[in-house]
Amino acid sequence: MAVELKDLYAYVQAEYDLKLLTTSCFGKKIGWVHMVEEKEFAPLLHGDELVFNSGLNYKSEEWVKSFIDSLISVHAGGLIISSHKGRVVSEETIEYCNRKHFPLFSSSWNTPYIDVMRKFSEILLKNEQRETNLITALKNAIYYPEEERLYLKHFEHNGFFRDMSYTVIILSCYTYDTERGNIRLKQIENTLRYVLRKSVIYEEKGRLIVLAAGYLIGRLQKEFKKLCREDSNIYVGIGTTEKRIVDIHNSYENAYTAYRLTKTTIPKNLLYYNELGIYKLLADVKEPSIYPAFVEETLGALIAYDERKNTEYMKILETFFENDCCILKTSKALYCHKNTLNYKMNAIKEILDYDIMCNENRVRIMMSFYILKLGADYF
Repeated sequence: MAVELKDLYAYVQAEYDLKLLTTSCFGKKIGWVHMVEEKEFAPLLHGDELVFNSGLNYKSEEWVKSFIDSLISVHAGGLIISSHKGRVVSEETIEYCNRKHFPLFSSSWNTPYIDVMRKFSEILLKNEQRETNLITALKNAIYYPEEERLYLKHFEHNGFFRDMSYTVIILSCYTYDTERGNIRLKQIENTLRYVLRKSVIYEEKGRLIVLAAGYLIGRLQKEFKKLCREDSNIYVGIGTTEKRIVDIHNSYENAYTAYRLTKTTIPKNLLYYNELGIYKLLADVKEPSIYPAFVEETLGALIAYDERKNTEYMKILETFFENDCCILKTSKALYCHKNTLNYKMNAIKEILDYDIMCNENRVRIMMSFYILKLGADYF
């Protein structure tokens, strides 16, 4: 719900004596504005604030550098400092801020901070209302897709048009949950708002729900692969790309399916729905309660035998199918002599009491193993 610092600056640049001293605003987004005079008050900031300072305490370059460091440590969005008694910020300090990618502005002593802060606050509040409306619209598009009146107007009013491409992404990183919240999740949200300018993002049950508008799937996969490479504790499910705003709910459902399979059924922390293969078919069945009965009918006798006799016939059968039903490959995979394996395979056939090599039964067995990988929680 933040606003680009460069946009805030552009809004008041012509009217007030404010000057950007650093080479740019470094893509910073501002969530609020605050007056801070001493570095001791910096820890009270929440992050992303644009800080105003009167310059009254600006006695030396050491002081201002120390003050800037205190703001950087709490992730402030930038500093506007007044030129009290004609003091000019040194080139050394400006270059220091450039290296730190920290936006620094100067203002004349006569610049009415209260008016500038009021204008910025009005912009920030309007933007927050816009974000709130878009989040509400997205939730309605997901849960009440047939009720277009609940979301279409808000979307189109903010540049999310009826026939754009839309992709939903679901992301979490529960490892970083604390009593004070999840700072890492907030950092990721801020990053995504910068990377995906045309998006709507909100948090729900510790997960980020992201609607990306007008992006090619290759671009989205690239951005989220980068996040997941940098941190294996991040889980991401990417939905299908829909061509109509009324189909956003489809992308959400598919993203949720992919998200649920991350690091459980499929040992990856990023999954794209269209690459799920057989799991796409399994997950799309609206009555997953049929799966346990299907597994019981196909492999129930072998599962029960393993439990009763403490054998590993299920593992042997799964490895056999993973190796194209080839005895030689399976024996190597299990570090087992092929004659011993043949004996065990014959025992498995007797327990199951059907021909495991006929096409129909091979499909049933493979489907059952896929279902088992979905896990009990899926059902």
